[in-house]
Amino acid sequence: MLRIAIADFKQESNSFSPVPGDWPHFQQSGYLLRGAEILDQLRGTAAEIGGALRVTDPRRDIEIVPLLAAGTGASAGPMRRALFDALLSDLLDRLRAAGPLDGVYVSTHGAMVAEDLDDATGEVLQAVRHAVGPNLPVTASCDLHANVTRRMADAVNALVGYQTFPHVDLDRAGGRAMEILLATLAGAARPVTALCRLPMILPGENGATTEGPFSEVMREVIALESEPGILSASAFSVQPWLDLPDVGCSVVVVADRDPALARTHAERIAGLFWDLRDHFPVARTPLREALHRALQSDRRPFVLSDGPDAPSSGSTGDSTEILKALLEMPFDKTALLNIVDPDAVERAIRAGVGQTLTVSVGGRLAPAFFSPVEFTGTVRTISDGRFTHKGAAYRGVEFQRGRTVVLQSGPIFLMVMEQPALQWDPELYRSVGLEPADAQLVAVKSPTGFRAAYAPFAAEILIPDVRGIASPDLLSFPWRRIGRPIHPLDTLNTWRTPPIGGVFIGSL
Repeated sequence: MLRIAIADFKQESNSFSPVPGDWPHFQQSGYLLRGAEILDQLRGTAAEIGGALRVTDPRRDIEIVPLLAAGTGASAGPMRRALFDALLSDLLDRLRAAGPLDGVYVSTHGAMVAEDLDDATGEVLQAVRHAVGPNLPVTASCDLHANVTRRMADAVNALVGYQTFPHVDLDRAGGRAMEILLATLAGAARPVTALCRLPMILPGENGATTEGPFSEVMREVIALESEPGILSASAFSVQPWLDLPDVGCSVVVVADRDPALARTHAERIAGLFWDLRDHFPVARTPLREALHRALQSDRRPFVLSDGPDAPSSGSTGDSTEILKALLEMPFDKTALLNIVDPDAVERAIRAGVGQTLTVSVGGRLAPAFFSPVEFTGTVRTISDGRFTHKGAAYRGVEFQRGRTVVLQSGPIFLMVMEQPALQWDPELYRSVGLEPADAQLVAVKSPTGFRAAYAPFAAEILIPDVRGIASPDLLSFPWRRIGRPIHPLDTLNTWRTPPIGGVFIGSL
């Protein structure tokens, strides 16, 4: 009987967020599961662990030992060190108490930062490696926006990334990491990894794998996986708002017993990636022009991508820019918006359904970018804030945005929530009785992840020119620590620039 431990520990950090990652991001906006709770709540889902379990469940000779699953539905600034240490200690205590193991699979994000700890993901993977010793096979999966470091690659036998953005293959990544682990245990594979780092950071809006420049890179990655001797291939466009000395896009190729093969393909794909670096700038529409186009059209719905305020990118979710502009325009077509403001939620709940009140909403969490807006509306709905994804990304996983109310002012329906939440799935709105397909305008705080679920029914998707902590205008941020030179902050003609460039070959 094989005994395999599984764990999940992820947060996507944003160096420019004024809100540190803390317990509510896991307990209220995400998930925090221990032991058997992991199997009960993640089995059958489209999350990474759901995919890993789909590989092992048919096998009667495998016992899964669930440890800890801690993930956030909304990113934030660097995680409180006390929180990180507590979660990692919990994971390691469970790992040490698990008894004899044959292997370990860990689901990570790859762009997790804690206070005084730039490479928190590397810290987790190295701690797991230290706990189990140098010979036990360990595999891990990462988000496509991971900042893959040498420390991360050195700690595991294989690192598998998502291959889609919008992310619809989380379960594939988890399943593939588990397959490589099982093949390693059976002696059918001996993984070797090539990590090729690139001195560039890129905005998410043009980082889709369905079209645009990054899709060209990912086509090569996917084609490579069908080649003999290749166990896994990944390209990482990185979370760009990491003000760290060691940050950049990367390519990871895992080969079977052949480091030269892994290195050759990693360098080849990295070269293609680098050659496309000038194709990623984002074309944005002036906000008022975008609103006029949406509200004057006979088609619906128009979806406005407010990526700069995306909770999934580390922003605060309390931008008032679109709301403020809408309140200054005459229109009579339904508009759905959302905002984070726990005080406004409390006041609306005290008033009760059917009551009209005036509240000052939003703009408090990131005052350098936003300011509060006065909003008068009638309380239409009060919710506990729980909603379950029904689309391809995280299908079956429940998220929590805290208590939530819907305030209506004429054609504007404003969903106000206590906590920021992942906005990839229309269930964000549908769970409180609002149907995005029937609205004229829908604001979604996500740069690209929402497109898989919204594109099939959207009349048009617009990227308004608005500010925020996760803006695609990377030149606008006050960089202080980032490793230089780096594209697009500097002019570079080659990607072979230390300390970020170069290839690392690892095997265990």
